Amino acid sequence: MKKNLAIIAPCLNEEKNIKNFYDRTLLILKELNLNYIFYFVDDGSTDKTWSEIKNLKSKDENIKAIKFSRNFGHQNALFAGIQKVNADYVLIMDVDLQDPPELIRDMYQKLITDKLNIVYAQRKKSYESFFKKFTSKFFYKIFNFLSEVKIPESTSDFRIFDKKILTELKNLNEKNPFYRGLIPWIGFKSGKVLFDRPNRKDGVTGWSLKKMINFSIDGILSFSNYPMRLSFYLSILMSLVFIIFSLYALSSYLLNKTVPGWTSIFLMVSFFNTIIFFLLGLVSEYVGRIYSEIKNRPNYIVDEEIN
Repeated sequence: MKKNLAIIAPCLNEEKNIKNFYDRTLLILKELNLNYIFYFVDDGSTDKTWSEIKNLKSKDENIKAIKFSRNFGHQNALFAGIQKVNADYVLIMDVDLQDPPELIRDMYQKLITDKLNIVYAQRKKSYESFFKKFTSKFFYKIFNFLSEVKIPESTSDFRIFDKKILTELKNLNEKNPFYRGLIPWIGFKSGKVLFDRPNRKDGVTGWSLKKMINFSIDGILSFSNYPMRLSFYLSILMSLVFIIFSLYALSSYLLNKTVPGWTSIFLMVSFFNTIIFFLLGLVSEYVGRIYSEIKNRPNYIVDEEIN
């Protein structure tokens, strides 16, 4: 019996790439002899992405899609797709063709042959800018250092997993989903396929510096209490420093060796105020996430839906 594969493909201003992505992916799916469903999620595109999806739909009934009312973010687009699809296997990939559709063949075969639950596509080589590669590597190092859940380095959301993983993901209802961490957190057996990641040829990436920073902060704070524990350590350090300065001040006073001056006072006040504001900012980040959960707003709003 043929197995069913659902492809969740988030889109943001990808009018130039969707047709090529669909053609290349469909070729591999037919080769693998799989029943398939494309599930496109238009994350608030301002170009003709939605029109291109509709054109594909008119030629292929195995296409479903939703259009967000605005840009709700890549992870919420994945959240929408995961909640909607139902298949034996699920493939997550972007349509910018930096995730080569031809790699699906190796990923699926490894999943089946090795009897795995998840297969990641891991970059062996990337042609992106030095800044992008450095910040990516830095993020994974920091995340894996702070969190008990480890993310395979040099991976994106490009992965394939079975129904067991899909079922568990559907049970998660987080307001700031971070699937690169949630999927390893679930556990089960995983493997990887190495590939060389090409540069984007058409269109402009939706990952601005601001979005990458927010994405990194969400990921780290969602999976690690270490920053809060760090605040406790800093509080202890502050107390020790305060005790040392107090003993020094007391001994100077008793020995009548006090030296008038504002420099030392200024440095002390600045130091403690810096630490205090850092701690307040750290606590506010976690409180903000609690506030977001309590509001219970939907992760996205649908403007239009196909099937």
